[in-house]
Amino acid sequence: MTGLTGRQSGGPSIVSRTSAAPAYVNLTTLESAPIYAQPTSSSTRYRVEPRGTTLRIACSTTDTPSGERWFRIYDSLPVSWVWSGHFQSLVNPPKAC
Repeated sequence: MTGLTGRQSGGPSIVSRTSAAPAYVNLTTLESAPIYAQPTSSSTRYRVEPRGTTLRIACSTTDTPSGERWFRIYDSLPVSWVWSGHFQSLVNPPKAC
């Protein structure tokens, strides 16, 4: 079976090999990008990252009041969000939150 390994001795135990999604993807801003507390521009604005800043993006969501795609910044405390429109369009957006 492709993608599975069996134990050589001791029994028929089979372990599945799956590739996990990366913890984050690096994206670079095309313009100044405000960072927010929630995936909506009406939430608290924490800061503005300048054009050309590379951010580590953990995941994306379109489950927002506007229906627009927002990215959650990886390993950010407090949790922070940035609108996807500040980046180059992606064929495959980051995994869903």
